[in-house]
Amino acid sequence: MTNESIPLRVGIVGTSWWADAMYLPAFAAHSGASVVGLCGRTAATAKALADTWDVPCFSVDSDDFLDPERLDAVVVATSTDSHEELTMTALDRGLHVLCEKPLAPDLAAADRMARRAAETGAITLVPFTYRYMPTNQFVKRLVDTGYVGAPFHLNMRYFTGYARDHDYNWRFDQALAGSGVLGDLGSHWLHVARWLLGEITHIGCVSNSFYQRGPRPDSTPYEQNEDSALMTVRFANGAHGSLQVCAASWEGTEFNQTHHLDLHGADGTIYAVNDWSNLQQVSGVRADQPGPAQVLEIPNDIWNGARRDRVHDTYRDVFRAGGAMVGDWVDAVRAGQPIEPDLAEGAMVQHLIELATQSAAGDGRLLDARR
Repeated sequence: MTNESIPLRVGIVGTSWWADAMYLPAFAAHSGASVVGLCGRTAATAKALADTWDVPCFSVDSDDFLDPERLDAVVVATSTDSHEELTMTALDRGLHVLCEKPLAPDLAAADRMARRAAETGAITLVPFTYRYMPTNQFVKRLVDTGYVGAPFHLNMRYFTGYARDHDYNWRFDQALAGSGVLGDLGSHWLHVARWLLGEITHIGCVSNSFYQRGPRPDSTPYEQNEDSALMTVRFANGAHGSLQVCAASWEGTEFNQTHHLDLHGADGTIYAVNDWSNLQQVSGVRADQPGPAQVLEIPNDIWNGARRDRVHDTYRDVFRAGGAMVGDWVDAVRAGQPIEPDLAEGAMVQHLIELATQSAAGDGRLLDARR
């Protein structure tokens, strides 16, 4: 797209709280894009959301909705089992695609999606949101500028509690989601780990379902996915790591969610914590300095004007006023330039999820992840 005076025409498939909280505000804040249509499963929900955001049309027919005469790009924000069909249709019709993670229920589907994107030349994005948060952006800068030197080991932990209610949730339904927290939360950590330290060559996993979930709405049986997992990884650079994700945790904070990162290397150590309430902090100590680690001030350019007091305000500002992720994708589509993380990265993460699931189904041993 080269005409800078014409906004990118965007359609969103999926009318859940996530479309309302993430995508519609982000597009509304970007002068180069306009959401021209919403597509959902029920007309009432789609209409209500369209009315709230002054979106001119809505649909419940995705095939009719994905019309290149009306759209330039589409956001696929639906359950994982529908990603492939929607994305492939959009790509075949010449649309640019932002598709939610995990990319697909299995690697074969994710690979098909990535290949088709490459063949069509579409500008694609998989929204691994946490890489854009200031703490992780600062950790990335520290790593890239040699703060830890040669990395030794990375430990990342993601604790939250949305599995504790016992209710049916499609994310724990294997037929719909493919995997549980490995796909929902683990996909984030696998991407961030690769972004920080490079290729993962081996992966192992142990997992569990600590809570038994309720029946499907139609009472049909289903295989329940894991609500907790611990992955071990080796990187091509010789470092190793542990990536823990759990949706059965009680953190007791405002959002009942916390993120923790420890990274040790030859020249230093980095600690990062985000309690998703009021604390988003990076600390470090160089190998030639006495401890303990001291708080390292996150530079102003990384904050990019975002509020710093409450984490959720930071989150809103990063993705709305700051234009991270969604805005970056709009700019890339308009410029005709590729952006990362794209569908190829989403497929690589899916490869690792599949190996982790395979390892957890066995004895947790490390499996070769090189492709």
